[in-house]
Amino acid sequence: MLTAKELMQLEDFLTMEQTCAKTLNYFANQLQDSQGKQLLQQMAQRDQQNFQTISKHLASGQNLQ
Repeated sequence: MLTAKELMQLEDFLTMEQTCAKTLNYFANQLQDSQGKQLLQQMAQRDQQNFQTISKHLASGQNLQ
């Protein structure tokens, strides 16, 4: 079982993942270079996947081992 401190740390991590994804998408939309744009979009997608995976585990009450 996760402690209250661990849950707070995971919530902070989730906030950072979401912020990173939004920031990466913002900068990807500013780029004209297609390779750079694609790289930033892939990075944003990975951050979003991390966010969704951890959120799913937290919602289902798993211990994230």
